Amino acid sequence: MDGMAVIWTRDTPWRQGHVLTEDAIRALGLTHPETPDSTCAVVISHDCDLANHDLQVEPNVEIIIGRHLPEGNGNYFWAKAPRTLHVDVLRANTPAVVELVATAKTVVLKEKLAAFTPDPAYSFPGKSLSALRSWLGVRYNRAAFPDPFVDRLSQFKVDKRLAKIIEPVGNLLSAVYFDVDGSKEIDHTDGSPYDLKIVLAYPPGDDPEQTADEVEKLEAAIEDLFSKKYFDQATGIWNGIALKGCMSISEDDLIVSKARLLTQWRLEYMTLKADEEQPSAPV
Repeated sequence: MDGMAVIWTRDTPWRQGHVLTEDAIRALGLTHPETPDSTCAVVISHDCDLANHDLQVEPNVEIIIGRHLPEGNGNYFWAKAPRTLHVDVLRANTPAVVELVATAKTVVLKEKLAAFTPDPAYSFPGKSLSALRSWLGVRYNRAAFPDPFVDRLSQFKVDKRLAKIIEPVGNLLSAVYFDVDGSKEIDHTDGSPYDLKIVLAYPPGDDPEQTADEVEKLEAAIEDLFSKKYFDQATGIWNGIALKGCMSISEDDLIVSKARLLTQWRLEYMTLKADEEQPSAPV
């Protein structure tokens, strides 16, 4: 029963992606400061760490104090933004959206959480749990594009415009990849344009043709954006960034060897600069 003093064992019912009950949230002081009534506290510790009953080695459980949203933002699904994740869950068998912010992590002693059991009303579908795990890793394992490239991308707010183009159907995309200069290190101090190819990857889903049609609509919009901002119609010359192509591809068709040559573009633009406004962490 929740609240009873028990010992943490290897047979703990807690797993990554489990959600705390309202009683546990209140007892452990984990309510969301901005919208307490919408709190959704999610366990993010790895299953192996949760199973470790040696409290001298693994005394804590990592938790993110998240919250429910009326609807998600397409740019925050599928771990496309390293600081914020919107994820589909089931709550009492009803679809719901939960927002998690990376800097909203906290820890709870296992000996305290042991008094509670996961909320049975919640479940993370397989693809959502996979997105959660990918997002947790992205925070500490992501590449950065050269600052001059990022400067050119933001010069005409193309980065933000690109995010707005993607947002309406962003929940269909699992990743947006950039291939800059064919992964070669090229000196552009002479003002020569960076060559850029964009790949939009998507899971085929239940209706692959419909998904493909929706994602393909982005290709023309993205090509038009780059053409208007970087291509000089009078001279036929690209300035700053030369978009060599934008294509969409199903994850089923994106071979591993090709994916390794690409770098995922995320909403903080993969640079040391981070001026994009994102949800703040609970305090």
